[in-house]
Amino acid sequence: MMLQTMPTASSAKVNDAASASPSFLAWVASLVHEHRGQLLAYARHRGLDAEDALDAVQDSFTSFLTLPEARALSRDREDAIKMLTVILRHHVMNRRSKQARHGRAQILLEAQAAHTRSDDHDALVAHAEELARVQGCIVRMAKLQRNVVMLSLLDEQPHEEVAKILGISPGYVRVLVHRAREHIRMCSYIDEAL
Repeated sequence: MMLQTMPTASSAKVNDAASASPSFLAWVASLVHEHRGQLLAYARHRGLDAEDALDAVQDSFTSFLTLPEARALSRDREDAIKMLTVILRHHVMNRRSKQARHGRAQILLEAQAAHTRSDDHDALVAHAEELARVQGCIVRMAKLQRNVVMLSLLDEQPHEEVAKILGISPGYVRVLVHRAREHIRMCSYIDEAL
């Protein structure tokens, strides 16, 4: 008696890859070899270390190849590299945001441990209340201003980089940062008064 096995998702992907035309597979290999270095340099320039840059580039190729229009893009190398760069930019931003969140969490944990060791519970509570007040003020901002605050003030990105990421001018980033600081000062003052 023979057992019948159901095809798994991974075997379906392997079968799909095997049934893909050789010209498409050759194009994929050529695309990877031709643009891998350029994409790695882009990711490293954006602040990722070598390992994270390689992971981001690999994730970008994977995301690109799962696009329904990947085959159509295979006919135009320029469009393909533009799409890969856009996908990579998003992977890099996600990785940097994740690293920044982990870094801030680590700093808060270390600060909490230092305060706890010194038995300065009142200062720790006051600091936590201040952080909660500032967080509440940031949440009340418009989406664009929140994004500017997150990138510029919390992630410490230069204004020019924030402008590129958000598609606005560096001057407008400076204006939004200034307004955000004023908003946080006023918001914190009003919250304390209540």
